[in-house]
Amino acid sequence: MNSSSRRDWLRWSLAAAAPLTYAVASAQAQFKHNPFSLGVASGSPNHHSVVLWTRLMPEGGSGTLPSALGDVSVTWEVADDEHFKVNRRTGQVMALAALAHSVHLELEGLQSDRWYFYRFQFGNAQSAIGRTRTLPHPEAMVQKLRVAYASCQRWEHGYFSAYEHMAQENLDMVLFLGDYIYEYAAAANPVRLPTGGWVTSLSDYRNRYALHKSEKSLQAMHAQCPWLVTWDDHEVSNDYAGWVRGFSGNITFNFEAQRAQAYQAFYEHMPLRASALTRSLEGLARGAEMRIYGQVAYGKLANIYLLDDRQYRDRQVCTHWRRCP
Repeated sequence: MNSSSRRDWLRWSLAAAAPLTYAVASAQAQFKHNPFSLGVASGSPNHHSVVLWTRLMPEGGSGTLPSALGDVSVTWEVADDEHFKVNRRTGQVMALAALAHSVHLELEGLQSDRWYFYRFQFGNAQSAIGRTRTLPHPEAMVQKLRVAYASCQRWEHGYFSAYEHMAQENLDMVLFLGDYIYEYAAAANPVRLPTGGWVTSLSDYRNRYALHKSEKSLQAMHAQCPWLVTWDDHEVSNDYAGWVRGFSGNITFNFEAQRAQAYQAFYEHMPLRASALTRSLEGLARGAEMRIYGQVAYGKLANIYLLDDRQYRDRQVCTHWRRCP
């Protein structure tokens, strides 16, 4: 890819995160199956904006929309009420084929410390309704913050029923601390088995995220409030550290390529800002940083620090599968 095409790709990836200011025809397909089968989500909030996410993938699909559709536009709606009658805003946002038709709408100009409702439409299909919020202004005096955290949601170890209880807590946000997926092929005494075997390629990662996001209780919790997310090791491979491969059931593949594809799939399925892709996907494939660490202020009540403990980690001296020297 030459420098001109890299610039074009970066411009498009940033444009995909912004509301469109010009008309783009959305696909007029009449879907027999729900193209919003992975639900909706919001995240990366601050006091004036939030990211709204979805990914177009019909139920029963192979993991992506037909490639012939190319890039498409998706209609979004945001309002103060769940009936979309009070202060309704609407527009279109791009869903790029290169990003598995995921949507990362960075909605700006919102009031601080406010709840909003949102949904998407594509063709004749409409998504579930999500609820999200902006954070208090960093200088605001805030009395309380209701937050829950989750991590390590391994498909084989059980159903995600904890989210059903979490949804009853009326939370301001969820912190996800890593291991949103597991790359393993199976587990001892599994409650259920994942599809697809060991995860090492971009399509593998996409399908594993889609499998996890098919869990309805997880979808419902994503629709309840914004999430702040980071990763640990299983979003790539067990016990990896920086550019040092982890245990993935196969040691013959190119780990640098695997890590880049894993990071891309993570971005495609999380409510992250386009700025996380510091040099677009072309840069990611060449080893560029994917910036997910940061700090979030919740008024003067709390500072939340998001850490990245894998991308910059030194080689681990000992693991359960590599003997100590």
